Amino acid sequence: MANWKKWLIGEWNWKRPIKSLVLIYLLLCLFALVFSNMVLFQPPKAKYTTDIDGFDLIARPNGEQVAIYYHPATAGMPTLLWSHGNAEDIGYLQERLGSFRAEGYGILAYDYPGYGRSDGKPNEQGCYEACEAAYLHLTQKINISPEHIIIYGQSVGSGPSVKLASEKPCAGLMLVSPFISAFRTVTRVPLFPGDQFKNIHRIGDVKVPLLVVHGDRDQVIPQWHGKKLCELHPGPKMWAGIDGAGHNDIYILATDEIMQSLARFREKHLPQP
Repeated sequence: MANWKKWLIGEWNWKRPIKSLVLIYLLLCLFALVFSNMVLFQPPKAKYTTDIDGFDLIARPNGEQVAIYYHPATAGMPTLLWSHGNAEDIGYLQERLGSFRAEGYGILAYDYPGYGRSDGKPNEQGCYEACEAAYLHLTQKINISPEHIIIYGQSVGSGPSVKLASEKPCAGLMLVSPFISAFRTVTRVPLFPGDQFKNIHRIGDVKVPLLVVHGDRDQVIPQWHGKKLCELHPGPKMWAGIDGAGHNDIYILATDEIMQSLARFREKHLPQP
């Protein structure tokens, strides 16, 4: 029996638990590097067709097409450059966007690679390129001035939004249920290589006013992520904690509260027409 135990589990020594922990860590690192995109990006079946009003296709630098939806603003109102959350596309957004359209906001929403009618496979760099392509289309083709653009990012959309706002001129940045980085929604502290969308490293480069909206019952991206980004932002900012709201029901429970927060944010921090 002793020989079988030795063959199965080896002989005990003080190095064994350390070796086991190192092996487990290396396996988790490998999983993070190889499978992170599969976990992070979950594109749904396209919820819309190409004949949706406001639909268009633009190109990323590599020539792959990015699906966009555009609705013009009423006079004197800003346009939201909208980076949506995971497991949704611009078709899923239509009811939500209706609340903003009703208030006169313009919208340019786009789909990440592999989402909706956009080409390619989803990854961090592709999301950055799609977001910048949408910005360039909005500013150069539709001729919307940067001072009339609010960059909006929800959940995973906070990643491309924070990066864009750190690099391009705009009126302000609005983040809904954002994270400090993708991996740290799971580990809280930085444990593994290959982390994606490191908002915590970029938020300090965002100088425009910031609005952060986050539910206090968010179990996907806990509220401390949003508070941390707000704390680290060096410019004018506004925090809007939503009592009783989680990650996926924040608009179901608090659309009016979110709209009121945005209106106060505009009145306090953005140039008035």
